Amino acid sequence: MERLFSRFSFILLVLLGTLFFDCKEKTSLEDQSHFTPQFGGSVIVAIPNDVNNFNPLFSQDIITGLITDLVFGGLNFSEFDLAEGKLVYHPNLAKSWEIGNDKKNITYHLKTDLKWSDGNGFNAEDVKYSFYLYTNPKVGSVRQDIGLYFIQQAKGEIDYDRSFEILNDSTIKISFSKSVDDPLFITGLPILPKHIFEKIESDKITTHNVNSNPVGIGPFKLEKWNEQQQIILVRNDSANYDKIPYLSKLIFKILPDYNTRVNQLKSGEVEMMQNLRPEDAREMKNNYPQLKVESISGRDYDYIGWNNIDQKLYEQSGGKVIKPHPLFGSVKVRQALTYALNKKEILEGFFGEFGSLALSPVSPIFKNKFHNNLNSYDYDPQKAVEILSSEGWKDTDGDKILDKNGIPFKFTLSMPSGKPHREFAVTIIKNNLEAIGISVNVEMIEPTVFFNNMFEKKYDAWIAGWMIPLDLDFEYFWSSDIRNNFFNTSSYQNKEIDNIFAKLHETTDKDITRNLFLRFQEILNNDQPVTFLYWVENLVGYNSRIKNVKLNPLAFTNRVWEWFEVDAK
Repeated sequence: MERLFSRFSFILLVLLGTLFFDCKEKTSLEDQSHFTPQFGGSVIVAIPNDVNNFNPLFSQDIITGLITDLVFGGLNFSEFDLAEGKLVYHPNLAKSWEIGNDKKNITYHLKTDLKWSDGNGFNAEDVKYSFYLYTNPKVGSVRQDIGLYFIQQAKGEIDYDRSFEILNDSTIKISFSKSVDDPLFITGLPILPKHIFEKIESDKITTHNVNSNPVGIGPFKLEKWNEQQQIILVRNDSANYDKIPYLSKLIFKILPDYNTRVNQLKSGEVEMMQNLRPEDAREMKNNYPQLKVESISGRDYDYIGWNNIDQKLYEQSGGKVIKPHPLFGSVKVRQALTYALNKKEILEGFFGEFGSLALSPVSPIFKNKFHNNLNSYDYDPQKAVEILSSEGWKDTDGDKILDKNGIPFKFTLSMPSGKPHREFAVTIIKNNLEAIGISVNVEMIEPTVFFNNMFEKKYDAWIAGWMIPLDLDFEYFWSSDIRNNFFNTSSYQNKEIDNIFAKLHETTDKDITRNLFLRFQEILNNDQPVTFLYWVENLVGYNSRIKNVKLNPLAFTNRVWEWFEVDAK
């Protein structure tokens, strides 16, 4: 699922984090020593697509999530600390909190002087009602799986009074069904206004105009939405933060064409965009002194997926028969395929300095859980041939294609269209594999169709990318329950991996957790259920008139309330 939010799992619900907090302190960035922050001005940000709605209950794609997080706020604000390699939390709608010793509850002390953008006051009732909305099946929130964390009644329904105990207007105690590793992460969802949503029938919210006319407590509020053109956010003065944003406006200009976004950034028609291609980033650094280019690393990787099971047999049997895929079902074969690929050539040829090789789904930025001594599977086509031969794959009929039991090693490699780095990679991949006797047919597919087919496990092999969850909950990606784990697109199964996930749920000990994560990576590295290719950096370009930009792996709009423009008007 290429940079999408999931309706099937809570693991991706805070991919962007909550994007603001009270901003009491002044920042001490390099820009501050040269420029005095000033109020006013606006920044135009180029984005590739329009939003689906302005409601955190239903926001699924990254752009929608990013913008709704500027309009709504969570109890805490999170950032990724690159030095420590972990999430850190700051007060936001809550001014403080206490976590129970057993991590089965968290008590928040709220800032009740805050106001919603319509002027109504904020209190603990809003918090409790928000979690009711997220977890109520009738509402149909894409984040309703979070309900699994809270206390259940006998019939399996959430006990809201026990799970969300309002001690007074400014204090709420949130309790979980069992100890959780990170209570702040789980309770970091954007909070919604009870006085608005209690007037709407639960099953009518999805189609209600509240989704396009949001009332929030964020640094900004919606002023205008010209569909497929622009989204204008203005400073939310009614929120009564200790310090409001410097910028008067944030304008998101919708430009689906990549080259148009780049050209308008160069010309000054827009002032910021993310996901620059490496060649454009280099050109801007060398030839456009008015622009700054910075990179965000650590959470996006590309991979080649191998279907580990015979999917046709699985479907025909209604999921009752699971047998290895005739080509990719063998661990040794998948190891050979990885040895056959010159990943370094792909990385250096397209990304240059803006990327690094990937060996597992755990990014190097998660320092305490990253395994730095895995098999790198360096390019070795001779070794690949030897492994394949030991598995019975040989050219027995002289057609220069390996075969086994009369089956030629031929397959279609599917990929979503419109991704230049993958188009570059697939040429090398095809050449590498054909050089050792494997025939590859490349198939480019419209992205929406591609991802639907990928999640339905219709492909034998494919190229795609993931943004890894901040809590590193990989169970939905790698657990053996392939029927219920939507993201396990390769249908990988390993009992030891399942045991690791079970133990991770049972422990809060940091050393035990670290060792379990290291073992998890060793198993995946050996089994090669997919071939991990490379970590992709998000390259962000912006006009140097914008000051106090502090990029973070959570979002390129990190601390947007602290941005200001030189000579703002």
